[in-house]
Amino acid sequence: MKVNFVCETCGRSGSRCYAQNQLPSHFFCSRECQNEWQKTREDIVAKNKDPEFRKKVSEGLKRRKKRLGDNYHSPETKKKIGRTTVEHWESYDDEKRQHMLDVLHQNSEKMRGYGPYDADWHRLSKKIRSGNICHRCGKKDNLVVHHIIPVSQGGGRSMGNLVPLCIGCHSIVEWQQKRIFEIIPDWEVVRVLVKVGLHCV
Repeated sequence: MKVNFVCETCGRSGSRCYAQNQLPSHFFCSRECQNEWQKTREDIVAKNKDPEFRKKVSEGLKRRKKRLGDNYHSPETKKKIGRTTVEHWESYDDEKRQHMLDVLHQNSEKMRGYGPYDADWHRLSKKIRSGNICHRCGKKDNLVVHHIIPVSQGGGRSMGNLVPLCIGCHSIVEWQQKRIFEIIPDWEVVRVLVKVGLHCV
């Protein structure tokens, strides 16, 4: 499906095609803009500053480059990685396969409970999206729940701070409220203005 979006860093409009169930939570027009956005994420910044993490990533990249050569982002290399993965899987016995599946399941459980977006959040988000519409354009599909005051700025899960939006409008509203905050640096004022604009009051 084709999605029109606004880059969350620079505000440039664009469009991109995604599979139905693979829509990202954030949209960027370029890798440079995505990198700039990541610098605002305190958890990512802290992780990237960790010497042990940086060393581990660097060693992994060197090993990958050594095995695959300089062109390790090419379609041919990706196919090679895919074939190798399948070969490894087929060589495993049932016990090894079950172990791998258990590890993947445990990792997914950890990710669901990571940071502000834990299992309780996913339940609340599903409840809000169920039978609802985008408060900006009225669409019923591809809804997300938007924090008007961002989580990074202390925004909570009260209904006064949450609003369902479609994935396209989500990016636009986030960009608009950032611009409002630049003019009026008070998130409570921004929250009221956004809710009025989305007819949520």
